[in-house]
Amino acid sequence: MLCCLLSQVSPAAEEVGKVAYSRGVLTGQVDGQQPRIIARGVPLHNGETINTGSRGFALITLDDGSRMTLRPNTTFKIDNLNTKKGSENALFSLVRGGLRALTGLISKASPDAFRINTSVATIGIRGTEFDARLCEDLECQQEEQDSGKSAARESRVVGRIALLRGKASAAVDGEEARVLSNGAAVYERDQIQTGIKSFAVVAFNDETRATLSPQTSIRIEEHEFKPDQADENNSFLSFLQGGLRMVTGAIGRLNSKAFRVSTPTATIGIRGTGFDLVCEGACVSTNAAADPAADSLLGKFLQLLIKPAYALGDGNGMYAKVWSGSIELQLGGQGSNKLMVLTNGRTAYLRNNFSKPLLVTDIPARLRAMGGAPRPDRVPMPEDAFSEVDPGSIEPGLYVNVRKGDVAVKGKDGKTINIGAGEAVLAGFVRAERLSFVPAFQKYDKIPNPARITVQAEKLLDLFGAEGVDKEGMECTVQ
Repeated sequence: MLCCLLSQVSPAAEEVGKVAYSRGVLTGQVDGQQPRIIARGVPLHNGETINTGSRGFALITLDDGSRMTLRPNTTFKIDNLNTKKGSENALFSLVRGGLRALTGLISKASPDAFRINTSVATIGIRGTEFDARLCEDLECQQEEQDSGKSAARESRVVGRIALLRGKASAAVDGEEARVLSNGAAVYERDQIQTGIKSFAVVAFNDETRATLSPQTSIRIEEHEFKPDQADENNSFLSFLQGGLRMVTGAIGRLNSKAFRVSTPTATIGIRGTGFDLVCEGACVSTNAAADPAADSLLGKFLQLLIKPAYALGDGNGMYAKVWSGSIELQLGGQGSNKLMVLTNGRTAYLRNNFSKPLLVTDIPARLRAMGGAPRPDRVPMPEDAFSEVDPGSIEPGLYVNVRKGDVAVKGKDGKTINIGAGEAVLAGFVRAERLSFVPAFQKYDKIPNPARITVQAEKLLDLFGAEGVDKEGMECTVQ
């Protein structure tokens, strides 16, 4: 009878969601009313504060399609949720504890309408998957130590999108591609792809800039920059197809041999420079066979009389043009000693990796425009783009990390930090700072991702979200 009384809510309270799954003790309290015990299937209301117990968690679903897993010892309030078209708004408060979220339609339709307030920062959501955790005692630090994971530091950012027009994506080693936006981070082993009528400028942490024209693909094979240890610096990019405009930064200046760009037709060494590359047709196919007509006596004779591009057929292949400094074209694959030095103002054409490079007057007009993509040295980058900090230890504050999409965190100092997939930020009691890695207690969180809690998975979850059930560790708490 007591539970029935506690579960009643005034009819005036607007229903905006429900409890989809729960373990342990879960209570709710609408403003001005008595608290109630809630469980699976119970509706949630505007103005309701939800509390999870010390040995439980809950999955809540909201009317806009958002799904949130509330951690143990969490206090979370639905301040206001309005799904009415033209008036969309979602405002929440995280008082203590933490959550893992998969946002719905409101964050996608109106980027500034979805917010979570905390005591130290405000989180603005732009259609995303993210985790937020308030660390006020030693719990987070203990979880960081207990995780025994060092892989959290593998996610260091090596570059950011300085300018994007249209669409671009990035993926690491065959994983699901993530959509890029202005300011988004890129990582080692990322393969970046621009869409039709799109271009992107990537700014690396050593001041190297790369412009990707429409339908261009590059892969960041290696990138390590240590300003005070030039011998350990290294940058190796693979240019796969499309149009690339590049100006080298500190790695190329400090040690030119440490900066290389691989293409299907040649490996490019840098001598402190700016250059354009265009790769299409025969260039894109790494297994392209030699053109027998071009290597025949007639073909060689035509090369002396006719413009090289026409002598070789339709002109498909790779063009390299230097507009600052010089580059080395290493021919015949890595390890070959065949070099061609291309100096400022000169352009070379390579049909494929079997043909000889030819000097031409310029890149053909249809390729030269690069889809309107600008020279990278003319695109500015915010000064704090690579101001990540390594806290050394887990300090008190709000930790936010993004799994997909992007989030804006506004700290107490009024400064807003934008982070994308694979990034994290710490909003302390004084200011917010972008972290150089995702802390292990978040990256390897045992509390389940809301997207992965399904009917089939529920049977495999214990009170802490781990697979299997440890009956001896269960307890019942009366509050």
